[in-house]
Amino acid sequence: MKNVIKRCKKFFKKHSTSLLIIVLLVISGIAHGYNMFHFPYYENDEGTYMSQAWSLLTQGKVEPYTYWYDHAPGGWIFIALWTLISGGFFTFGVTVNSGRVFMLLLHIASTFFLFKVTKKISGKTFAATIAVLFFAFSPLGIYYQRRVLLDNIMTFWIFLSLYLLTNTSSKLRYIALSALTFGIAILSKENAIFFIPGFLYVIYTKFNKHHRTFALIEWLTINGIIVSLYFIYAILKSEFFPVGFMGNYTPHVSLITSLMSQASRGANLPFWNSGSDFYASLQTWLTKDSFITIAGAIASFFTIVISFWKKSFRLPALLVGFFLIFLMRGKLVIDFYVIPLLPFLGMSIGMTTELFVDKLTSKAKFLYIPITLLLIAGIGVYYYFHQIGQYTHDETTPQVNAINWIKNNLPADSNIIIDDYMYVDLHAKRYPGDKVFPNANWAWKIEDDPAVTLATDDENWTMTVYIALSHEMVKQIKSNNFPFIKKALDDATLLDDWNDGYGYRNVSTYISTNGDWMSIYKVKNRFTIILDNTWKFYKKTFIHSYGQVIDPQSNTTTSEGQSYAMLRAVWTNDQATFNGVWAWTKDHMQYRTQDKLFSWEFVKQGNKFVEKDTASASDADEDIAMALVMADGRWHDPKYLTAAKAIISDIWRQEVVKVNGEYYLISGSGAARPNGYLVDPSYLSPAYYRIFAQIDPTHPWNQLANDSYVLLNKLGGNNNQLPPNWILINNVNGAIESAAPYVSDQYQADYGYDSFRIFFRVALDAQWNNSSQAKAYLNKYKSFFEQQFKKGDYTAILTNNGKDAVNYDSLSNITGMLAVLSVTDPTTAEQLYFKEFDGQNNIEGGYWKDKTNYYDQNWAWFATALYSNNLPKLWGNK
Repeated sequence: MKNVIKRCKKFFKKHSTSLLIIVLLVISGIAHGYNMFHFPYYENDEGTYMSQAWSLLTQGKVEPYTYWYDHAPGGWIFIALWTLISGGFFTFGVTVNSGRVFMLLLHIASTFFLFKVTKKISGKTFAATIAVLFFAFSPLGIYYQRRVLLDNIMTFWIFLSLYLLTNTSSKLRYIALSALTFGIAILSKENAIFFIPGFLYVIYTKFNKHHRTFALIEWLTINGIIVSLYFIYAILKSEFFPVGFMGNYTPHVSLITSLMSQASRGANLPFWNSGSDFYASLQTWLTKDSFITIAGAIASFFTIVISFWKKSFRLPALLVGFFLIFLMRGKLVIDFYVIPLLPFLGMSIGMTTELFVDKLTSKAKFLYIPITLLLIAGIGVYYYFHQIGQYTHDETTPQVNAINWIKNNLPADSNIIIDDYMYVDLHAKRYPGDKVFPNANWAWKIEDDPAVTLATDDENWTMTVYIALSHEMVKQIKSNNFPFIKKALDDATLLDDWNDGYGYRNVSTYISTNGDWMSIYKVKNRFTIILDNTWKFYKKTFIHSYGQVIDPQSNTTTSEGQSYAMLRAVWTNDQATFNGVWAWTKDHMQYRTQDKLFSWEFVKQGNKFVEKDTASASDADEDIAMALVMADGRWHDPKYLTAAKAIISDIWRQEVVKVNGEYYLISGSGAARPNGYLVDPSYLSPAYYRIFAQIDPTHPWNQLANDSYVLLNKLGGNNNQLPPNWILINNVNGAIESAAPYVSDQYQADYGYDSFRIFFRVALDAQWNNSSQAKAYLNKYKSFFEQQFKKGDYTAILTNNGKDAVNYDSLSNITGMLAVLSVTDPTTAEQLYFKEFDGQNNIEGGYWKDKTNYYDQNWAWFATALYSNNLPKLWGNK
């Protein structure tokens, strides 16, 4: 037994350092690995580097977009190699997880090198242990070192290079290996160059004067050769010099231009200024880990001071000092730039603490070990009680949920604005048959890359776009870096949302304090934006009291105006406005004793609106009824359908007549004349009648729909003449007669402000019911309106044979032309729409042309909605 104990003591004494290193590596690995797939949230740069690695392996390109030399590709080349070794991008779940495992391995390796280098230059195991513990437990370090960042890859290569200089013999081959690995560090992240003075100092002090110069030249030369590969690549790609160099004005990316751009980034403010990048980053560092930030700053100061008389402190002094100069230079500083500084802060803390303890116990050596153990335990206790959620919080599940939601709910060809973290997950198949999304693009590229055209032509942007909104994107919107995405988000509706609640966010004010959430938005396309904005303007301008629509040019309120507002409200899903307009209409217009129809006109007398004509107008009655039917379909409240049924029944009883075996919708309850009935053909709405037939089966509504087409064809469809505004139906034989004796409008027999609506109502039948009757009727006018478009003739009123009756045009009346062409000639319809309707729309103001023209504002809206297929039926077979 004694021999066993003796051998154990001998073994532990001989291998104590190795065992300590193993323990420290295990501790460091657990500290960084535990919960690393859940904390912190996936930052967009992580996705950037993973997608660049994916692009290298799958596309043979340095990145999936235009590579503009913002960073040398060394870092993601190694990520790509790692994925090959580890079995692919999805071995550990989502793509970023694979990169995080790689970061963990690099961190453990860096921990080993930190221990070895610190012990070598200080000669003290205690200093090396303290350095490693701070490096392992610092929440600031864990927060950034778990992430797939080039700075972590760079840090590994820096420490490997430093280890080769400090822990090997003075042989030139180790100088070469050190230079090689440091060159790789620079190609991983350019910030490595600020550590060069420390490396040159090591070489200078390590070699005697006979070999010193050669060693320095060898190290710098090999380093330069490795780094020059970056420049050679750009030269071979003809992307080294800027546009215009030696007469080359062909647009291209340029390494020199990018370097100059990168060097100019930042606020250019002194580091102590509260507006500087360094100051802002410092606040972040203090929030995440005030201890290492403050203790590291104090230890760095003492390290620099002590280095003037103690040589062992000069290397950490140079490494920390020059990198601090870089951070405080007054230009761009991103918070994760602190990553390579952290191990050297740990080194400074370890060495200054060891020196302090050594001096303190110089006369009581027996206290050295207890104090060191107490300090080591203190570090663990402190960080146990000062966590930022690195072992308990789950910030990534919302991000994973967003990926899965897109995969399960969106079409593969969807245009999606995304945070970079999900790029590979959406572009690559996780398993055979998995859906991929080739049109999912980084938010930064949507804003800045000319090759990604989503943002470059937003004036004609009609595609459907989704936004996978993240914390990082909201931050950039708040900083005015994403103006296009901000505009898109302002015109988007929320589809789904995930939030674990550790931070605060208010998307409406573009505030987010943490990335533990994700939202999916559907951006309204240009049509929807126009429809929504013009509806908002219309409500503000024309709808008064709790629901009265007033035409400001005539100071009248009509049942037509009320019906248009109700239709628009239900189609835009605006139930509050719908209820208000319907309530006002009931309260003021539905007072006819003989039916549930609506008095058609109110006029202003003094400060009040009074009823002028108690007769009904059948177009408004049927539009109100249809709006109520669709309200029932949209909002599932039976009160709407109950009201609609009464109106529909009375429309048939009071406004439908049968003459000579055919049914006619007459103009209203006052349509009867001594020899017939007044009919406005633009009131005929076969699309409605097919639905009314389901709601009111006691009346032959389908026959009315068929007879309406018979009448329309008699009015010109059979001979390609344009339909008139008004007619009279003889009450004996059903003959079509002139309405001139009863209608004061001099253009009552022409095609104008009423009759254009015929084509709208017929086109609605084509859209809703795929009606062959509707298509046949509209096709009869296809050629005429194509010719009118080619001539640019949009005259407001035309004779029946297509001649100009006036010398002015009207936006409302162009609706008829657009309705015909939308069904019969979509290509010409598109040209017409963007020229006349989109072209004359003030998209921000929310109106077309004359903002006080009640009729134009309504019919331009209906035209846009019809053309863009935004007039859903909302009520099916029930």
